[in-house]
Amino acid sequence: MSERAQTTIDFAVGASVFLLTVAFAFSFVPGLITPFASGQESAPVVANRVADDLVQQDLAVEGDPYTLREPLNLDGPTLDVPPLMDANVTLTNESGGTIASRGPTPPSTASTSGAWRVVTYQGDHADLRVTVW
Repeated sequence: MSERAQTTIDFAVGASVFLLTVAFAFSFVPGLITPFASGQESAPVVANRVADDLVQQDLAVEGDPYTLREPLNLDGPTLDVPPLMDANVTLTNESGGTIASRGPTPPSTASTSGAWRVVTYQGDHADLRVTVW
């Protein structure tokens, strides 16, 4: 018999504690595997890119990003949305009234991602919301 105090039981206890710790970390730390669990990982990126393109280039007054041209034509610019995704773009005024909208209404059962930009339209503040699903 060896004089060392290590036994098979010590190894089994140590391995069990390690496996329980790993299982606890994956089970109770929210968001640890979230980026890999969703089917549309790129939806937030797409929504932000579309919103940036619209308010900084496609709809903006030249040399003045975040100020929208008049008359507003949301149907004019091409939305760079991947083929399996759909998008809705809505411009609302400060009181929440819709000024213009493009695209279908997001389904209530779908998982959506959105981007929101504050812009100036006709001298007033307005909200441009891009929803992607």
